[in-house]
Amino acid sequence: MDDKKKLRVRFNLFDALILLLALGALAGALLLRNRSTGTGAERDTVPMRFTVEFLQAPPGMAKAVTVGDEVFRSTDSTYLGRVVEVRAQTHTEIEYSPAQSAFVAYECAESEDVYLTIENRGYSTARDIMIGSVAVKYGEEMPVKGKGYAKMGYVVGIDTMGAAVTENTAECRGELSVVYRVSLADARAFFAENVHVGDRFYDKLSGTLLGTVRTVGTEPYGETHLADDGTAQFALKPGRWRVIVELEGRCVEKNDGYYLDGGTELKIGATLEAESQYIARMIQYGEIVSIGTAA
Repeated sequence: MDDKKKLRVRFNLFDALILLLALGALAGALLLRNRSTGTGAERDTVPMRFTVEFLQAPPGMAKAVTVGDEVFRSTDSTYLGRVVEVRAQTHTEIEYSPAQSAFVAYECAESEDVYLTIENRGYSTARDIMIGSVAVKYGEEMPVKGKGYAKMGYVVGIDTMGAAVTENTAECRGELSVVYRVSLADARAFFAENVHVGDRFYDKLSGTLLGTVRTVGTEPYGETHLADDGTAQFALKPGRWRVIVELEGRCVEKNDGYYLDGGTELKIGATLEAESQYIARMIQYGEIVSIGTAA
């Protein structure tokens, strides 16, 4: 009889332990779900819009799009939103004319540029403007498909429709303070208009912080070409700008150079994929203004 009582006690303790573990797992799952649900509930999503440009679209593509269409990202069928506006214009090319020693714009009647404005609910974070489940940035590729059409485009407009964009307060780390200039060459107007003092730039590949924008300047962009007489001629390119962005960050000095926060090496002439909350683009390092110890 005593042995049976001992055995029953062992079984009861074992059962209780299993029950406690199961209850703990269930409580953890519920807590995680509640946290996730709370995050979603606390996040204030509002209507936002973005515009995608499709250069050299086939004639008639705009007619295949209807306001109210649901559109998706072609690569993975992620839902992007509903079309609220569609417009088209004749495609224009800009090429250098040796005879005129200038860039000349001309229309291409065989193709058109199509612009779709898409609306969905969105919000902002310190790193991104999220519309639906997609981080939307000026200049980024956006493969779009709807019923009967699909084409690769580029984001050329973002409208938060009055919603405030989350301020980014990230700070760089490192032993030395550094101020340097980067150049966005051959940039269109929407790039120049959407780099702001106080923006944080990140390395798109590693996600590490590059620095904070101190100043933004623009100058007309031009290129040198060979004229008919064999001489080199510099000509401005209409509608294109060179955006000069001065960044402030922190770096670590090593024997082979200076490394920004996250390990990005700072070198004159180097290039990198950079992005802020607003834009994504390849930029090229310009002149390093100064490197010195922090005050």
